[in-house]
Amino acid sequence: MSEWSVRTRAKKQGRGDGDVSGDTVAPGEFVIEDSLGYLVNRVARSIAHQLAEEIRPAGVAIGQWAVLMFLWARDGMSQADLSRVVAVEPPTMVRTIDRMVRDGLVTRIADPSDGRVSRIHLTDRGRSLRNELVPKAVTVNATTLGRLSTTEGRTLRRLLVKLLEGTGDSTSSDRLSNLSSPRIPA
Repeated sequence: MSEWSVRTRAKKQGRGDGDVSGDTVAPGEFVIEDSLGYLVNRVARSIAHQLAEEIRPAGVAIGQWAVLMFLWARDGMSQADLSRVVAVEPPTMVRTIDRMVRDGLVTRIADPSDGRVSRIHLTDRGRSLRNELVPKAVTVNATTLGRLSTTEGRTLRRLLVKLLEGTGDSTSSDRLSNLSSPRIPA
C-alpha cells in the first residue's frame, strides 16, 4: 500500500480566472483545498452562515429554515419525509421539530391512518414568516451568485444538479414530488 501525503495548498495567486489551483501535485499527494468535498462544504457553510445572520432576527435558526422551506412547499409532511428531504438524521429532525413546536412555528399531528406517523403542520406564525424570510434567502443567493457571471451561475447550478443525479439524494425535485401526500388537509 502506498503512502499518501496530505497538505494544504501553497499560498499562490490564482491565474485571474478564479482558478487558484495550479500547485503541482505529486502522485499520492492530496491537497485539501483542491478537494471537491472541501470546496462545496465551505461554500455551503458560508451561504448558511450568511442566511443564518439574516433570519436570526425573526427568531428562526438555520436548522429550522430548511424545515420551514419544505413545509411552505408542502404543509403536513411526515416527520420521516422531512428528515429525508432536509438530509438530517431522524433524531436531529425530532429535536429540530421539538424546538419549532416550542417556538410556535409548527404543530405535530398524528396521521389518522397510521398513528405511528407524525404530520408536521405550520402554525399561523410559521406560515406568516414565509414572506419575510424567503426574500432574505433570495438576496443571499443573489449575492453569492453575483460573484459569477450569469452564464457561470447557470453552469454551476446545472453541474451541481448533475453531480446529485444518481446519488440517491432525496432533495432532487423528482424524488420530492414522489413523497407521500399529507392525509390531513392543511
